Order: sequence, then C-alpha cells, then structure tokens
Amino acid sequence: MLEIDVQGARQVHERLPNAKRIFIEPPSFEALVERLTQRGSDSPEQIERRLAAAREELAARDEFDSHICNDDLERASEELGELAATMCPLP
Repeated sequence: MLEIDVQGARQVHERLPNAKRIFIEPPSFEALVERLTQRGSDSPEQIERRLAAAREELAARDEFDSHICNDDLERASEELGELAATMCPLP
C-alpha cells in the first residue's frame, strides 16, 4: 500500500495497470478550506497553493477505482481497511 498523490498514482498505474487506486477526499472543497485555515500552520500563500493543487487532484477523482470521503476519521479508516482487505486478500 502506498500513500501518494495523484501524479504518483498515475505513474504507478502506468507501470502496474492492475494496481487498485483509492482516492481519499474531503467531504467538500469548502470543508477542506476550513480545515486548512483552522489549522493555523500555513501562511495564506501556502494555503492558496495547497488549494490550487487540491482542485486539480479533486478533478482527477474519477481516475480511481474507489473513493473514501474523509468526513469522519474513524469511519474512513475502517472503510480503507475493508477496501484494502477486499482488494488484496491475505492467503
């Protein structure tokens, strides 16, 4: 399992077309804006750069096999575990 951005997922998919890709997304773009601004760890310029990148990545969500909405961390984590188990079952 790899945690990579959209560009990395595209590169992996080119080399391993059967690899399963899961897109983890915020509940909405507005929720992402709120999360980034409430953190208080990034400058306004950094937030704008991150939001610009997020717009591009969110536009690529349909390239992925599955999607998980990160609106509740515990539920999203459980869903990720379940998806991983079905995509890569242990012997």
